[in-house]
Amino acid sequence: MTGGTGTLGQALVIAFAKAGYETFFQYHRNRPAANRLIAEHGATGFQIDFSAPFEPPAGDFDILVNNAGINESDEETDRVDPSIWGKMLHVNVTVPFLLCRAVLPGMVRRRWGRIVNIGSIYSVRAAAKRAPYVASKHGLSGLTKTVAKEYAAHGVTCNEICPSAVESSMMDRIAKNRADREGRTVSEVLDGYRAMSPAHRLATADEVASAALFLCSAAAGFVNGASISVDGGLVA
Repeated sequence: MTGGTGTLGQALVIAFAKAGYETFFQYHRNRPAANRLIAEHGATGFQIDFSAPFEPPAGDFDILVNNAGINESDEETDRVDPSIWGKMLHVNVTVPFLLCRAVLPGMVRRRWGRIVNIGSIYSVRAAAKRAPYVASKHGLSGLTKTVAKEYAAHGVTCNEICPSAVESSMMDRIAKNRADREGRTVSEVLDGYRAMSPAHRLATADEVASAALFLCSAAAGFVNGASISVDGGLVA
């Protein structure tokens, strides 16, 4: 599990731990949250900065959930800093590729494995002023489908979950930045995101975690290469 100490990451770690999985997670900075997950849920944490060169954790893993991701640009394409472009594609696409590459041999050897990539509604649609994010999520979607085709005969599935905005600390930061730029309140910005959804609310982290658990279950053994929307019907 990557990105284990964000709002969604914690929900994923807790859901898998409660379901009886031996759970390992990566985190970057939030040591207090990591310590809570370790103490309260018996998970094992690895502190790794994915924006720097790294070695994937050693060990054979039956399940990989690529949840870590960043969104650090809100400029139109001709104003995007190439260094930000490179960083976002590295964290959002290259890191999942490297982790898939690390775990797949063991999954093939055991003839069983589950990979779940956390995409976005922007895996399947575009948005203005989001070129690096949209490109990276489309790239992750392509990686998902390719791995699914290549390894299906070995008992390995690879799927992605495409949530809309999730009630989370990251969403709060995005809303605050937008509110500051536009001279609005954070509540007004968040209400605008909620109004975009046919359900008139944001997704919850637990709803996304439940979808991930399903994709790793025996019931989802023939679900492969799928993009599962958890968006209240937003992109329907």
